Amino acid sequence: MKPIIETRQAEKLYQVGDSTIHAVDGINLQVEKGEFLCISGRSGSGKSTLLSLLAGLESPTAGEIEILGQHLEQLNEKERSRFRRAHIGFVFQSYNLLPQFSAWENVAMPLQIRGIPLKERKERAMEILDLVGLRDHALHKPTELSGGQQQRIGIARAIVTGPAIVFADEPTGNLDSRTGQEVMELLGRIFRKWGTTFILVSHDEEMYRYTDREIRLKDGKIEQQTLREERML
Repeated sequence: MKPIIETRQAEKLYQVGDSTIHAVDGINLQVEKGEFLCISGRSGSGKSTLLSLLAGLESPTAGEIEILGQHLEQLNEKERSRFRRAHIGFVFQSYNLLPQFSAWENVAMPLQIRGIPLKERKERAMEILDLVGLRDHALHKPTELSGGQQQRIGIARAIVTGPAIVFADEPTGNLDSRTGQEVMELLGRIFRKWGTTFILVSHDEEMYRYTDREIRLKDGKIEQQTLREERML
């Protein structure tokens, strides 16, 4: 079966004064449908840049990035945005909820962007809130929710459209260890059931426990790849 994501010699260069920074330096990577992948590495290793490339938030300086059969490097910014709306969900460290809207309205935002009628998007949002255990908090504003609850709202918003791929950038970074564990277990239950491909960026050494494979970056290159079974030995 063809990988859902494949990169070939992907590069992202930044010019800083007279210096050229190789944030991503010739990465070849394949991700299978339904795989849980952890991208790790120290600060400055290139992990967030690689996530941005895979998610179509930035275009590569060189190389190819193919997702669901579409070459992202051939798309302009508007086309990449349309592709993301159709196929990709995001979970952020800082939640990125809109404070003026209720929980269900935040969850329904991607559906509103798609032009889904109010009644339909509210019904769908309530279904997803039920899935993440927050149906009773549907009318609460983000400031009325705990950090863990806000992250669950963020997860609900990420999955309300049923995306093929979900990217998460340090999703437990603002949570205590117990709440972070609960969030990761929730993500695992939902995505394993749905067959969603999940790509996580984290500096947390424990994140590998929730994923199938870890790739560690150093200086924009893949330094090491480890399967979960190998880490458990």
